[in-house]
Amino acid sequence: MELPAISETAPVKSPPVVRRPGRTAMLAILASALTATASEICLKVGASETAANSVFLPWLGLSGLESKWVWFGIVLTILSFVAWIRAIRIIPLSLAFTCSNVVHVFMPLGCWWILGEAISPRRWVGIALVIVGLLVIARPFARLNEKLDEAL
Repeated sequence: MELPAISETAPVKSPPVVRRPGRTAMLAILASALTATASEICLKVGASETAANSVFLPWLGLSGLESKWVWFGIVLTILSFVAWIRAIRIIPLSLAFTCSNVVHVFMPLGCWWILGEAISPRRWVGIALVIVGLLVIARPFARLNEKLDEAL
């Protein structure tokens, strides 16, 4: 009984993994801003839900801990912190902090959409200015990231 012949071909090599630190950092900043926004909305819902509860030393706000929304907010705050730490490991803090201001766009939009809060015309102008500022900062960073990708 003969065994089938084993072909001797070279193993297939997978292409190298392309790491894009700038893109990873920006995604981490975006995740941090989104989870921070969601956290604050959850905390607001939880605090409103438990505002009438009487507890010892009400100015501490401990009655909020009775709400599941506050606990969701706490978990989201921790997730935001983890994403933030990931971002600042990769890019300079000055750039990361500037880009994190996208939260000033997400927060009013989230409150308007989820909580039904009004956004004044002046606030809309402020949101537009923040977006323009972020684009001014992000564009040179995107070019630098492309050059780094080419160099690697």
